[in-house]
Amino acid sequence: MSVNQTITVKRLAADILKVGENRVRIKPDEFSRAMDALTREDVRGLIDEGVLYALPYVGPRTKPRRERKGRGRRRGTKYSRKGAKEGWMEKVRSQRKYLTELLESGDMTPKFKREIYLKIKGGVFKGKNALRIYLVDNGMLKEGAASATSVVRSAAPAKKEAKPAAAKQQKAAPAGAGKPLKKAEQKKEKK
Repeated sequence: MSVNQTITVKRLAADILKVGENRVRIKPDEFSRAMDALTREDVRGLIDEGVLYALPYVGPRTKPRRERKGRGRRRGTKYSRKGAKEGWMEKVRSQRKYLTELLESGDMTPKFKREIYLKIKGGVFKGKNALRIYLVDNGMLKEGAASATSVVRSAAPAKKEAKPAAAKQQKAAPAGAGKPLKKAEQKKEKK
């Protein structure tokens, strides 16, 4: 039961199991039986009995590595990183896909399809959420779909409240105060 015998048994087992020697394990209570093995046939028998076994493959990190896209990592201008055309295509395709989903699910009547499709093509909507809000505001969605979609609007941050009325009311300035005079008016004043 020397160290060399342990190394030999593990080497043979690793070769048979087609794994590295570091992954081969011997059951502690069956250690003496493993040390008595002299040939490949003996080692195969021990593997079949479960005295020698290989640890499962662990592999590299299972958690995906976070992409580092922060400001300090960026090299190049906005459109050298992602072209304007690619951004446009992503935006338009997502809006068209959403429109198709609404039509297939029956949440929107087909009579509005052409109008909305052309607005998407014309770049009227900044994104899919803007399209959704437009459809709700203009009553183009059916009742059930409109209530489900209005949740999106409530989740969006509310706009800042209007300034107090006192701040809005400014002192009435005389007409034309502060405006530069036109050349014709300047000549009249000189005379």
